[in-house]
Amino acid sequence: MMVHDHSATNEKVKALAAQRNVTLPTAVSDESQQDIKDCSAKTGKDFDKAYMTAMVKKHESTIDMFEKAANDSKDSDVKTFINNTLPKVRQHLDSAKAITKNLK
Repeated sequence: MMVHDHSATNEKVKALAAQRNVTLPTAVSDESQQDIKDCSAKTGKDFDKAYMTAMVKKHESTIDMFEKAANDSKDSDVKTFINNTLPKVRQHLDSAKAITKNLK
């Protein structure tokens, strides 16, 4: 579910960026790189917990960023993208929280 949704969303972001001549980052952020490093050092349940904790954090951060952009943006296509995408991001967050709760 998440891989499919994230791939589709990434394609939409790329299209919006291309239409607006916006260059997207080509590298993983330092914060995400640290999450990858932290998860890579773990195995089994410890990996599962670290990964799902990162997923909760990332989805919460995405929701905050989208809500701010929806309020600040004057671009109707960007607002439409955000409004169409936020429900799915919230669903992913709910799923990540439920999984995390079951891992404890």
